[in-house]
Amino acid sequence: MITAHQVDPALTLEQAIAAAPADRLLGGTLHTLATHPMGQTMDLDTLHRAREARNFIAHEGASIGHIWSANSDRILRHAVKLRAAVKDLAHGDNVISQWCHGLEELHELPPADWIKRYPETVDTWVFGSLRALLPVEPLEPASDSQTPA
Repeated sequence: MITAHQVDPALTLEQAIAAAPADRLLGGTLHTLATHPMGQTMDLDTLHRAREARNFIAHEGASIGHIWSANSDRILRHAVKLRAAVKDLAHGDNVISQWCHGLEELHELPPADWIKRYPETVDTWVFGSLRALLPVEPLEPASDSQTPA
């Protein structure tokens, strides 16, 4: 797909998928996905945010900085960022799960009620009773360059 896009940057995602070699491991899957109705609903922005969220969670999720500079404001700001990342990852996982369901259950509709509730369910599972303490919108950024007193 990358090669096809480099040759013709104007290709749509669907055209780039169609250009992927069918005999490659991912190529066959992409061809199947491109021809399936679920593949027609690709939300690349959601998937891009989910990828970035996964990276944030994996690399920075538990990092609140130096222990001597940790305080309630810094922890709260970080928890809000972590919550936003969990939300973005849940939305991306929801898209991928719908695709998988569509590929595995060819004659069954995906469970619409579960799809609708999934991101909120993940938020509840991850943050539990902390949800009441965390604002949904990010707080104003503050300088993380605090030094110990």
